[in-house]
Amino acid sequence: MASPSGVLHPLNQQSQFLKRLDKICKDSLPTPLNQHCHVANLRDKTLVIHTDSSLWATRLRLFVPVLKHQWQINQFAPGIDQIEVKVRPL
Repeated sequence: MASPSGVLHPLNQQSQFLKRLDKICKDSLPTPLNQHCHVANLRDKTLVIHTDSSLWATRLRLFVPVLKHQWQINQFAPGIDQIEVKVRPL
């Protein structure tokens, strides 16, 4: 897995990238919202964030414009055009 030529290397890189995005996301969200959200995937310039209930999904959806603006200003994730929120109960 540590070998750059290994089959699992791209998956490991994607996993590390998603972990960094998750940290950026949680650091950008207010408490307690950040405790109920986590980055699930990044595909086609769309960041997918899971929440553990519809309540937190609604709150996150209301916060998405602020989050995108904050990330654009600080250039945390310049390749993200949309943020999709999904409910995934624990």
